[in-house]
Amino acid sequence: MLKNYWIVAWRSLVRNKVYSLVNVLGLALGICACLVIYLITRYEFSFDTFHPDRDRIFCVDVTMHGHHMNSVPGPLPATMRREMNGFQTLAAFQTYPASVTIPGGQHGKSQRFDDDGSLAIAEPQYFDIFPYRWLSGNARTALTMPNSVVLTAEKARKYFGDLDPDRIIGQTIYYQDSLIVTVTGVVADWTGNSDLNYSQWISYTTIPVSFLQHEIKLDAWNEFNRSSQVMIKLAKDVKPSQIDAQFIAFEKRHYYSKLAFAARLKPLSGIHFHREYGGEGRKASLPVLYTLMAVAGFILILAIVNFVNLSTAQSMQRAREIGVRKVLGGNRSGIAMQFFTETLVLTVAAVGLAVLMVRPVFNVFADLIPTGVHFRVDGATLLFLLLVIAATTLLAGFYPAKVLGNYEPMVTLKGITAVPGGGKGVLRRGLIVFQFTISLLFIIASVVIGSQLRYALHTDLGFKTDAILTISPPRDNRLGKTVFASDRVRQRAVVETGTTAVLADKIRQLAGVEQVIREWKPPMDKKGINFGGGGLKNSDEKRIEVSLHFGNSAYVPFYGMKLVAGRNLLPGDSSRELLISETCARAMGFSDVSKAIGREVAVGPFDAYPVAGVVADFYESPFRRATLPIIIRHDPAMETSIAVRIAAKGMTAGELKTLIGHMEADWKTVFPGKPFSYTFLDESIANMYADDLRTERLTNVAMGITVFISCLGLLGLAIFSTERRTREIGIRKVLGATVSGIMVMLCKEIVLLIVLALLIATPLAWYFMHEWLQGFAYRTPLSGWMFVAAGAAAIGIALLTVGFQAMRAAMANPVKSLRTE
Repeated sequence: MLKNYWIVAWRSLVRNKVYSLVNVLGLALGICACLVIYLITRYEFSFDTFHPDRDRIFCVDVTMHGHHMNSVPGPLPATMRREMNGFQTLAAFQTYPASVTIPGGQHGKSQRFDDDGSLAIAEPQYFDIFPYRWLSGNARTALTMPNSVVLTAEKARKYFGDLDPDRIIGQTIYYQDSLIVTVTGVVADWTGNSDLNYSQWISYTTIPVSFLQHEIKLDAWNEFNRSSQVMIKLAKDVKPSQIDAQFIAFEKRHYYSKLAFAARLKPLSGIHFHREYGGEGRKASLPVLYTLMAVAGFILILAIVNFVNLSTAQSMQRAREIGVRKVLGGNRSGIAMQFFTETLVLTVAAVGLAVLMVRPVFNVFADLIPTGVHFRVDGATLLFLLLVIAATTLLAGFYPAKVLGNYEPMVTLKGITAVPGGGKGVLRRGLIVFQFTISLLFIIASVVIGSQLRYALHTDLGFKTDAILTISPPRDNRLGKTVFASDRVRQRAVVETGTTAVLADKIRQLAGVEQVIREWKPPMDKKGINFGGGGLKNSDEKRIEVSLHFGNSAYVPFYGMKLVAGRNLLPGDSSRELLISETCARAMGFSDVSKAIGREVAVGPFDAYPVAGVVADFYESPFRRATLPIIIRHDPAMETSIAVRIAAKGMTAGELKTLIGHMEADWKTVFPGKPFSYTFLDESIANMYADDLRTERLTNVAMGITVFISCLGLLGLAIFSTERRTREIGIRKVLGATVSGIMVMLCKEIVLLIVLALLIATPLAWYFMHEWLQGFAYRTPLSGWMFVAAGAAAIGIALLTVGFQAMRAAMANPVKSLRTE
């Protein structure tokens, strides 16, 4: 019997090739989308899930003036050990960029390796919180002594070849050419995904006995190294809130009211999903992942709904077959099993096609899919596919089997194909409305997101971005502290920026370069606002939070900023005056911004300087954050980067490439052995919206898939409707109905269904997109034309989908449909 089911199913599908192809394609698209999204979400949620007691591991998150620092002050770890309790283990670590030299190397010659971001300076307790399998050395003692380093097996092989781990112990490594350390341990590589994927750890005790003490200040509460982190493992039965409560008293003891310091614990599981804490590595977006999961569910449901519509439409052609089966003794369960078998065959075919589509999809959307996501049919993926097959077969096969099993043989053999109990097809129409409601949600979302991104990317920012590229010094030459660093650090920074000045002079001599300036950062960058210590006070003595920018007299004209009052900064190596923005002048209490000229302003720990000029407001951060009052001052210690304006007009791509090659050559003479990197300012600004651009593209893809699947379902409804009304159409034509009149009659129902879907989708789309836009400080308004355009697009697509079927039915010879009466 089972064999007979398979044979009949196969013959039915082969006989109805177009129907089978359309059904398989719709299901394959839905399943492929689900499979790709499943692989992405499984990968993103796999980070740092393999650590023992991971629920008790937390990161210390510090904020200043309510803003995340993504780092901690140097004295924090030691002070927490003395003054706080409730944690089993505490470990401080610093990520540190450094070149590596292996004296002697694998073949008797010294080998040099550039920084790969895998080095951390860590306390021994790091290996208590994150246990490794030790191949050589001891976890308790490996990082206790200064000038010690622990390597992973992979890093050890890279540096020392295939030496046995025990023979690697005692080997010497040079970091930054002058920090000499000894290998004291080798650990096995982690096999799981982690944001803490370091592969070499220098002992924390090395900091105070080496040049690192000048870069990593362990005794300065007001300096924040961007790479400084603290991880803790709570004692059993201790809650994070108990530690957070201790931070309140901690803040009062060490900061009083001078700086608004606050610290809280954040779970290890959140490091991968929150940019605000846990370092600055690659982060995933939880809202995007949840959206993807919802999209996967919607697409699969739409594919199943589409299958139901097409199956019931096809049932018109199988009415007599069902009647014959029942006359010959077939029962409902047997007929249901037959159609479940056909559904299973289609679903398996769709899964097979979906699997074949995954790799091409990965290639097409490589920029949207994380590099660590790979497709392989392992146990988890196979289980996912089996669950999809089972769920799809049961859900998609149930309704067709039920409907087809209800046909009465005496009625169907007479040629009457009305479905008993079918009424007016309320369920079928409801499914179409559901499909287009989802499609309209994605269409409206695509329109709104595209409108907001066009607004963000094409709004006048208040400064020029064309043909400007920025060059930053090597990471280890950069001033990595906050703008309110100590005088000692600032004096050292002035010396360090001397090499940057040499490079700027060399680039200035190149043909094709219009202008070169030294700066701290461009007016807008991904870090956005630069908080100015304790801010400044307005006329009412209320403190105003401000953002500091650093540039000399060339800064304002280089970026084409507009002075609305006063004058620019004067040329010179030092400056005793400031520029402020219009917003800053108004925040200080001046409705007429020109009245601010000459007023003295003190920001944080800096001396008070008079205001020389007022610049027009400009955007300094992505549109998700509001721009603060801005102060521009000159400080040689902060001139750590270079901005270059290129004479791009008339320059070919080859000439531009040659010019950048000359810049790289000059770089190598100043920073030998350091990798050269540059960014174009307009591209850098566009990259600030990378997550939003990915969201837009994903929304467009989801829109395309849902609209396509919905149109397949609509095609099923059109086939069903025209077949059911074949004789009616014939009678209407005999009585004088025109082709256009019949097409309007057949399409009118579709338009009404889509209008109903639009009425349902509009409030839902408005709510979700209004919430999404709230994430932007500067946003485009939700306009009625967005919803009207979405509805018009859906109606147009629907009419194109059913138009051919309606025209064919309207132009059919009525004799063929009426001669059987």
